[in-house]
Amino acid sequence: MVQERKAEATYAAQLSTESISQFHRVITKRPHIAGSPASMAVAETIRQGLESAGLETEVHEFQVYLSTPRSISVELVEPAGETLNVREPANALDPDSASPELVPAFVAYSASGEVRAPVVYVNYGLPPDYAKVEAAGVDVRGKIVMARYARSHRAVKIHTAQEHGAAAIIIYSDPADDGYAKGLTWPEGPWRADFQSQDGNGKYSWFWHGDPLSPGVGARADSKVLDPSTAPTLPRIPALVLSYKEAAKILGQLRGPGVPAGFQGGLPFAYRLGAGPAVVKLNVQMDASRRPIRDIVARLRGKNPDRWVVLGTHHDAWTFGGMDPGSGTSAVYETARALAALAKKGWMPDRSIVFAFWDAEEPGLVGSTEYAEAFERELRQKAVAYINTDLFMQGHFFGGGTPSLRDFMVQVTQDVPALSGKGTVYDEWRAEHNGPKDVDVELAALGSGADFVAFQDYLGLPTLSVQYDFEGSYGAYHSNYDSRYYVEHFSDPGFHVARTLAQVFGVTVMRLADAAVLPYRYSHYAHKISDFLDDAGTWGAQNLNLDKSKALAAEIATRSAALERRIDQNVESGHWPDASTGSLNDHLQHMEQDLLDESGSPSEHWYRHVIYGWNIYSLYDGQPLPGLAEAVRLKDPARVGQETARIENALRRMLAELREAGG
Repeated sequence: MVQERKAEATYAAQLSTESISQFHRVITKRPHIAGSPASMAVAETIRQGLESAGLETEVHEFQVYLSTPRSISVELVEPAGETLNVREPANALDPDSASPELVPAFVAYSASGEVRAPVVYVNYGLPPDYAKVEAAGVDVRGKIVMARYARSHRAVKIHTAQEHGAAAIIIYSDPADDGYAKGLTWPEGPWRADFQSQDGNGKYSWFWHGDPLSPGVGARADSKVLDPSTAPTLPRIPALVLSYKEAAKILGQLRGPGVPAGFQGGLPFAYRLGAGPAVVKLNVQMDASRRPIRDIVARLRGKNPDRWVVLGTHHDAWTFGGMDPGSGTSAVYETARALAALAKKGWMPDRSIVFAFWDAEEPGLVGSTEYAEAFERELRQKAVAYINTDLFMQGHFFGGGTPSLRDFMVQVTQDVPALSGKGTVYDEWRAEHNGPKDVDVELAALGSGADFVAFQDYLGLPTLSVQYDFEGSYGAYHSNYDSRYYVEHFSDPGFHVARTLAQVFGVTVMRLADAAVLPYRYSHYAHKISDFLDDAGTWGAQNLNLDKSKALAAEIATRSAALERRIDQNVESGHWPDASTGSLNDHLQHMEQDLLDESGSPSEHWYRHVIYGWNIYSLYDGQPLPGLAEAVRLKDPARVGQETARIENALRRMLAELREAGG
């Protein structure tokens, strides 16, 4: 223990805000969208730097379906003609905003097409919003609908519009959600200015994540893929995005019924539903094709090279990626650099530590998913945990992941000084905790939105996501203004957040790599599952009987607690590790995988985790018991029965593994 803490202190002393800043400057100097030469250049910069630091490096290239704009235009043709601006204007305060490499604001995977139609305002564009629009007597069929960002992923808005017969959709950032109603806007504050747009992907990722044409397959040049015209992941209507300055020119011209409660946004006029008299002509022409992407994977080889701790982030960006992903990329790179320097001084982890820099995260977690699919067998056998970070800024510490790692993350954050210099990171985390003050914090349930998804929901690895959040959003998000200027002036001046998180990452991977017995606490996991099962009983499903699952969860909790007491006693007394602990660790490592239902093909059932999934009608929130929740939402008794059986079978598998582990 003393030697471990000494190594951690030596590691922390090597972390440098200057080093982080220098690397960040290099990787954010150009727009580098996935599939572009600039993105390939960033990948090569990362590879060369990691190799120079002394790490073993690999480049994994995949051939995936990507989508970028050929041309986008939108014109208000009635009641008065006006061409609307689909490009963010440059501002001299941030010279990067004038880069000639920037493209119009766009939605990746939008269908191409030209549409001229009256406009209907549909609030956030979710199913309950359409019900209220229809109740007001407004028909969206054949119309262009306008929806504001927030409350759900843009793909949900596009799909819902498509399902209701809309001809096209315009999505905009409303100041009530992401603008002056929240606080000072750029350049005086961090919130979105009236001229800033939000790019993003529109892929229907609830079918599967990653390449939209190759579920369950790491897409190579010779891979068999789906026809884009029939792939369920791709939108069938044109979609585009506007700033709220441009959106107001349309919304201000709408008449028809006044909006229902909850529809009024932050623009300075009374919102109306339409349809019309505003008529818009839009033309979206996309360039969609299969293109190469490159994941960079580096390895610090351990004494046991066949067991890995994986720390990941991504390197592609919609534009410059100042925060998204430059913050995360820089912190993970600094972690790798400092651990490589520690290794040169003689430190060697027991398990290997793998550093992954994924490509094409922004189009829908493509690079990480293709890697997970291509190396599924090896990852499930060798990876003991996956830790992810994406973007972060001054704000609230966030820890999410599978409950088996909750106690471990509490211990890690208790040993890292707080960003404020007062107390520890755990103290900051605890201060934001909404639960009882005499109870430890909980890891948030992970849904979607970052590269952890394939590792949790497809591979079934114990998973963590760690970062600092600012009220769930920030003004330059997916904008041309997500640049180094934004980081230096708003999100992380001096790169102190990045350094703090690099210390958290380092301690996390060092302890997971060197733990004599992997620090999972399945007793806590079982208690969380019991809570989920109790909550499900309040969902109103008829004939729902979860008694067998509740009994299984209770037995897992009891047996796990007994095993954990025995582990702690043997480790503290020095009896372990011994010849038996390798087998014990393997059972503990694979218990998360017991919660996968692998009975269907990836195209039918890509999200295999029975306990955790994505609530698509939120933004990125996790959904406990996702299959059962969907069956209840659809009011499908037969499916409720099927999902009940899936949960019970998963818990039986976990209990059997626990017994084999000695629990």
